Amino acid sequence: MRRSSCGTFSLVLATCLGPVAIALLAVSFATDYWIEFTVDRNRLGASLKTDATKARYTFTRNRGIFRECYYGNDTDLVFRNADGIVDSNCFHISYKFPETTNVDYSADFSTRIHLMRCHMAFFIMALVFFLISYVFGAVVCCWRRSKWAYCAGFCAYFSAFCTAAAIAFFHGAEYLERNKIRDEPQFYQAWDPSIKTATVRDYRWSYILGWVGMGVAALTATLYAVAGCYIGSERYEDKDYLEKRRGREYGYQAYDNRAFPMELAYPDPYAYPPPHRGGPYPGPPYYPGPYVYDMDTRRPLPAVGYGEPGAPYWTWSG
Repeated sequence: MRRSSCGTFSLVLATCLGPVAIALLAVSFATDYWIEFTVDRNRLGASLKTDATKARYTFTRNRGIFRECYYGNDTDLVFRNADGIVDSNCFHISYKFPETTNVDYSADFSTRIHLMRCHMAFFIMALVFFLISYVFGAVVCCWRRSKWAYCAGFCAYFSAFCTAAAIAFFHGAEYLERNKIRDEPQFYQAWDPSIKTATVRDYRWSYILGWVGMGVAALTATLYAVAGCYIGSERYEDKDYLEKRRGREYGYQAYDNRAFPMELAYPDPYAYPPPHRGGPYPGPPYYPGPYVYDMDTRRPLPAVGYGEPGAPYWTWSG
């Protein structure tokens, strides 16, 4: 089989980039450094630092998809008698509506919950589809079929799309938290003005890894698509080559000069008398093809018939 160097290079590079994209997406999904809130506590009053309801938002913290973590030795006040603590210095981020029935939450708060759920769901879909894409890529390496390469490229493209959609949902939820929701103390609009001025919000490396993973997934999908194009062209070339090869061998069998000399394969039409009344036409001893191979007699036979059925010179095969 003829193999294109460009197709092989694209397939190998896509296979190597697959684990890289999976690792980037998985690390971005699992770590807690999507957003960092850096708080300058020197600019805060003592009353805010000791307030049981507001002290949590006066410390530097990192937020991920599942947790909001406070790293340091001065956060005892934050975790004292607090609920939802995870790993001794983190709070669990809930994707459920609070079970409190006496509070009427705003439409923006409900929309934020739905956006956060979509963020998590699309990120999971991105991981699942890229794993499927990598499996299809492994199948291409084993069987080298263009249809599997196209399937791998489609799944990788869909994974990149899901990653971009997940990040878009994340930004939508973040926008509502910062600009719309005012009835919850953990959001920006409900903070004390001094906390707002002392806090700097920034995107961290988990967020960046999400974008990089999306780019690597899109690049991998493109390489799979390119490899599929080259592999498909290889198969068409091989098919044409085999058909030409078979035709050449067929021609050699039908018109072998050693078995059928040219003067016998194409006899002089005037060398035979015209047919007489009631008798068959005495055809040439060797018929000018095309021929088929008779497996019973193991000799080539003409693929067309001459004369009438049942006549002495009637021959038919194929």
